Amino acid sequence: MANLLHVFRKIIRNGVEIRLKRKRFRITYNQWVWNKFPKSLHKSFADGLTYISTWHLPLINNVQMVYHFPYPPIESVFYKMLLYSMPMTLFESDKEISTSEIIKKFYNANFQTRYKALNPSYSGKKVKKILKERAVVLFSFGKESLLTYGLLKEMGVTPILFFMREPQNIYENTHKKKLAVRFYRKFNEKVNFFSLSFGRLRQSSGFAWGWDIVLSQYAYVLLPFYFYYQAKYLFLGNEQSCNFSVTDKENYLINPVFEQSVSAMQLLQSIPKLFFIQTHIGSLVEPINELFITYILHHRYPEIGRYQMSCFSESNEAKKKRWCGVCEKCARIYIFLRALNISPERVGFYNNDMLSLKKMNYYVIFNGGVNQSAYGGSGLGKEEQLLAFYLAYKNGVRGPLINKFKKTYLPLMEKKKKKLIKKYLGIHSSLSLPSFLRRRVLRMFEKEKKDLLKYLKRINAL
Repeated sequence: MANLLHVFRKIIRNGVEIRLKRKRFRITYNQWVWNKFPKSLHKSFADGLTYISTWHLPLINNVQMVYHFPYPPIESVFYKMLLYSMPMTLFESDKEISTSEIIKKFYNANFQTRYKALNPSYSGKKVKKILKERAVVLFSFGKESLLTYGLLKEMGVTPILFFMREPQNIYENTHKKKLAVRFYRKFNEKVNFFSLSFGRLRQSSGFAWGWDIVLSQYAYVLLPFYFYYQAKYLFLGNEQSCNFSVTDKENYLINPVFEQSVSAMQLLQSIPKLFFIQTHIGSLVEPINELFITYILHHRYPEIGRYQMSCFSESNEAKKKRWCGVCEKCARIYIFLRALNISPERVGFYNNDMLSLKKMNYYVIFNGGVNQSAYGGSGLGKEEQLLAFYLAYKNGVRGPLINKFKKTYLPLMEKKKKKLIKKYLGIHSSLSLPSFLRRRVLRMFEKEKKDLLKYLKRINAL
């Protein structure tokens, strides 16, 4: 029989305290922000926050969770999110495990979970809130969030930028803080750093328990800011490829980044609805893929693009370098930049030739699927990376890995280029874009597509 892990939560003066055994984790807000969050919603918010930050502990410690508060309404939303997100660990871990085993483990853990408080005391009082053209943005200095910022500024929507500080991501936090200082000096735009103390509960090695639904957690944790800013939107940086999936050896259909998909964003709409506020959760970059995002960012907003950082920042090489040069993300972004005739140096990519043979294993097209991330390990990025190598080659880029690409893939790419250009440099679904902004965003994308096609003709890639 599993040991019991009793979980308590307490509403404090400016937030929520989570308590399990002798450990306490506080999620706090500025007092003026917390005061704008209706008091009638505090209990429901605290219960949901405690559940979504501790759900994974039975998978790590073989414990039975005993929650000392009512059943949180948000659990049903996160249960489905988790069910479809957990198999991502198949692509990140070297351990042998099947989708069936993961689902069984999750099912059994939740079957044992119980709530000691059975009489919910949530208020049914509705909150009247007139929302303004403001958008809370999950901001990481990645290409998607930078492009989202640029689009919002151009459309006259006020962006409120939040970087979520995970306690285990020490190098990344340091680099992003430095970038935020420079970003403020350049654009007079503040990046709010929000600390997530419960991030210490995430598994730091082996399987990725606790990391499966971080973006969904962020969308929930930022709820009080929807009220404070009267924000009409929350924007994530989820691009078109987040809807791609693969079939595993058991014939399960798996999306390695499910919580970034359109289906997941539709689920997340329940968060503001359960708290009686009409904030729209979506992504302005949903219609386009990473390579096209890179082009638009650096072509339409070149000064904003200079602040891009998309490195995992997990190795010692990342301690003093904005781009570590030893991860799949560095490799992917590097070849994207070279494909589009964008100097890597303009984003701080110095003294790091990512086209040397020693960098080969960071590219999915050469090693069959890296496992530093779920998306990399799934192999889903292979086609887009092939297109990037092809465009780099046509653009005159040379190096050992370009030679290897030419020898291995060039004849294939000459046959597939039109299909891949249409897929990865085209404009696709826009289901998560709010109707008020959709037409304007798509019009901008169409303009950029015309300019990009001119570039492709110039390098004889069409």
